[in-house]
Amino acid sequence: MTIVLLDPSRPDLIPIRARGLLSGAVLVTEDVPAAALWEFDHVEPAVEDSAGTDSGHDDTVLISTDAEHPIVRARIARGDTVIAARRVPGSALLEAVALMDTLRRNGPWESRQTHASLRRYLLEEVYELLDAIDHDDPAELCEELGDLLLQVLFHARIAADDPDAPFDIDDVARSFTRKVSGRTPWVLSGAHADLETQIREWEERKAAEKNRGSVLDGIATTQPALALTQKVLERLTAADYPVDTIDPDVLTVTVTAGDDSVEDTARRRTLALIDAVRAAETRARQADLTLTTRDAWLTALAEGTADLADGTVEDTPPLRPH
Repeated sequence: MTIVLLDPSRPDLIPIRARGLLSGAVLVTEDVPAAALWEFDHVEPAVEDSAGTDSGHDDTVLISTDAEHPIVRARIARGDTVIAARRVPGSALLEAVALMDTLRRNGPWESRQTHASLRRYLLEEVYELLDAIDHDDPAELCEELGDLLLQVLFHARIAADDPDAPFDIDDVARSFTRKVSGRTPWVLSGAHADLETQIREWEERKAAEKNRGSVLDGIATTQPALALTQKVLERLTAADYPVDTIDPDVLTVTVTAGDDSVEDTARRRTLALIDAVRAAETRARQADLTLTTRDAWLTALAEGTADLADGTVEDTPPLRPH
């Protein structure tokens, strides 16, 4: 006969194909939640016999949420038709959110954590995820992604308790959906799938959203120094900044035993470059100069000098309108 497999996370959703088969008595395995039983006219428990099947009910529809249940497996083995509810990707996230909520309310450790106290754990999980990617191990990658998901759920749950500016995991999800759908409308509509066009439109819409005053706005300066330098260089290159004028020391790392921290030195030089760029942008705004070309940048930079080697930037008078 027929087996109807319900989604354990949404057992109240009955497959349309199964509706016409459920008007009479049905058998249910013990895993079907009590609340879902109200969907059926007459319910009887499925009882496993010595042969591993439900004796005496061969013609009755069987309802279960567990595809590995012995009675389900026995019926499948004998050739019963299976109608399974389509699982919606992400449904397991509901269970994860509920678990995090319980831990936050009842856990002695979880209830005391703050965004700041979780910083080191978040950083550790990111590095462990990067290791898993390098190891090319799917099982390890899945586990580390789960650990990173824990951090997302944890921070969102902590934020929900904020008395002044609360937000929750749904707000986080909506923020993601709003941002990505707003930057990829033509991809989502099927209007085009050209890589260069997608990248250009993404950056244009991102810039319009942020309304940034500097080409370097939004760069996380707490990231590792080399990653920071690379990100700054990418932004400047995209803005037609004359990157060939950057002090070579900013783009060069020299490791010497017993010398100053390479990380600190590289970060100091890159932060000095950031300051020099922002100073040039300020002078350009004062002179009503638009920095959209290499020549415009050179004009703005000519009005000020930066000693990037030791990480200082000299104050210079603003540009004079031409």
